[in-house]
Amino acid sequence: MCRDISFHSEIQIVTQDFKGIQLAPNLAHYPNDMVHVTCEILPTHPIVVNRKALVLANMSWGVVPTYIDDPRERQMQRSNMVNARSERIIGDKKSYWYKLRHNRCLIPATGIYEHREVKGFKNKIPYHISLEGRKGFYVPALYQVSQEVDQHTGDIYNMASFTMITRHANDKMSWIHNSGDNKHRMPLFLPPEMEHAWVLDDLSDDDMDEFFHYEMPSEAIAHYPVYSIRSRKPKPEGIVADAFYDWGKKLPIYGQENTGPEQASLF
Repeated sequence: MCRDISFHSEIQIVTQDFKGIQLAPNLAHYPNDMVHVTCEILPTHPIVVNRKALVLANMSWGVVPTYIDDPRERQMQRSNMVNARSERIIGDKKSYWYKLRHNRCLIPATGIYEHREVKGFKNKIPYHISLEGRKGFYVPALYQVSQEVDQHTGDIYNMASFTMITRHANDKMSWIHNSGDNKHRMPLFLPPEMEHAWVLDDLSDDDMDEFFHYEMPSEAIAHYPVYSIRSRKPKPEGIVADAFYDWGKKLPIYGQENTGPEQASLF
């Protein structure tokens, strides 16, 4: 699963990539300080969505499971709805994601974070991951607008929420994301032309299935280790979440170590 992203850029960069996209009149409408955005707090993030015209809309990470009636339980279960497996969107007609397959959107990012388990290190090593030659990119996602109840006032309001689409990892991402219940997964990275096509109105199920089978080549993935992003301890002065951090000579380098049996057979 991918639970940490970064959008270390100006909102206006989206207008360069999507000509004519509608922004809020006041850019303060959008969240700031997005160098590290973790789904653990169900944050608000700017999302590219087609609503008869392309708009950049604030949405909350973690789709609301509307099949749960109890409002508090719905909110608690959202942490399980932050990622959607691409294999289930078309392939499992009973899945929640199949129902949302026409609600397509894009997550602007300058990077995502993933953790690697490394022998000799107590904690997993986080890596900043981006696409070679691109200042920013857009991760395909699904969204939902649901009616929710304010637990304090009892008022009913519309809530827009989204989930990031993931797929089986390529070789490099399998090397990085090498442990845990959802190891060997990565976001559905796409080239620019496919990102733009993802938010078109007329995609069929067969069209979407082609997207889900696209695997970004390992050589197109840029990666480097960063300082711990989830530690509750304050970062040392001068440390930035998305900046390179030197963990020392013990840290293996992709392509320059022998892979074990587990990594040799990924699927």
